[in-house]
Amino acid sequence: MFKAPENSSIIQFADTLPCFASPATATITSDKTTVLQWTFTALAAHPDLKAFSNVTPEQKDQLDQKLAQVLQRVIVEQCSAQTKAVIQAEGVKAVGEAFQQLGQNAGEDIVKDPAVKQQLQGTLRYIDLNKLVTTFLTPEIWNKLGITR
Repeated sequence: MFKAPENSSIIQFADTLPCFASPATATITSDKTTVLQWTFTALAAHPDLKAFSNVTPEQKDQLDQKLAQVLQRVIVEQCSAQTKAVIQAEGVKAVGEAFQQLGQNAGEDIVKDPAVKQQLQGTLRYIDLNKLVTTFLTPEIWNKLGITR
């Protein structure tokens, strides 16, 4: 996932984006859906992932348009004061980096979904947990845990 740089004003701007996610914003759910769908589509363009997606060029274009509308509304209408302050302090690049934080948040939302969690947990069936334990839990670590073997 994306990570915002450790720059206080960028992080402060990312923290001020609750204006994007405020309960007062009637379209918060559709905005999050747009970000999630666009993120999926962007990732699915990777050659190693392309075979797993049936997104049409028309759908991609529609999502590009929808995301552009969301970003423009957020920057110009909902967060204009915050955006202006960050641009003045750090430049336009800081705004993009703050929106990368929104992308990271979208990724975190994805893995919170029960169906996605179930899919992620399904992988555990194929991991040899005994091998992990014997590889990483050395006698020294067992002793630190207060367990003698």
